Amino acid sequence: MSEPSETSNSLGSKRAFYEPWFKAWLILMPTVGLGSYYLTRNAWRRIQAILQGEAGSVWDAPPIPEATEPTSFIFYGITAALIFSFFWIIIARLYVAAQASQRSKPPHE
Repeated sequence: MSEPSETSNSLGSKRAFYEPWFKAWLILMPTVGLGSYYLTRNAWRRIQAILQGEAGSVWDAPPIPEATEPTSFIFYGITAALIFSFFWIIIARLYVAAQASQRSKPPHE
């Protein structure tokens, strides 16, 4: 009967390691996706303004062009968020595995 408690303790300790990584991912993943979308959208708007001869100051927001915004910008933001998530999972797993191996080894004397 002691085996389930050991398994649950092991699972609980892994969950404790992963929880800060998951909380950070919940904040960073939408930031990466929306940031990628807005960067491409603003670059496209700036290029459209330059092509129409309305290049204003660099500090001003580019005007909204008459052309329809490509939907590929949304897919670019989603793809950037998915790629970020993939690398975040890899980094989190490597970090948690390294922390678990350090805790299991006794300190050198």
